[in-house]
Amino acid sequence: MRRTLTAVTTALVAVAMLAGCSGGSSGDGGSSDGGASTETSKTSAPSRTSAAAAQTKTEACALVENELKSFIAEQTSSSAPADPAARAKLVGEFTDRLDAALPKVTNDDVHDAFEDFTEDAKEYASALTSSGSSDSAEAKGAQTDVQSSLNEVSAVCPSN
Repeated sequence: MRRTLTAVTTALVAVAMLAGCSGGSSGDGGSSDGGASTETSKTSAPSRTSAAAAQTKTEACALVENELKSFIAEQTSSSAPADPAARAKLVGEFTDRLDAALPKVTNDDVHDAFEDFTEDAKEYASALTSSGSSDSAEAKGAQTDVQSSLNEVSAVCPSN
């Protein structure tokens, strides 16, 4: 398998990880792993409080899942571009879509997980652009961060 497919495919696999989200796991579950990465530079902005009824995890996950599915449906190819600049552009479009959806996500856990994921994806796109290579240490480190935050998303919005 070509290594160039993994980067954006990893980001876009969020849809697959969220596939069962709207099927609804009823518990708030999702204990965090004690051995998670040491991400001290990331801070999530406080989520908005709403006068309306609280959004459940299932509702919040379904909202983001629909945005991701819509984005993927708009793509003309199911594989990641080999060119780092084209891949960075695709990741940028993906994060723009998530940024547009985040204000509608009022569940704190889901909002914060996707906010961190979006931030990491932006840093990955930036690393691709600045290094010009998906094999650079900068891009590989950013890709690892994307995978870590994607694991966080998966814990908040489990697929089963």
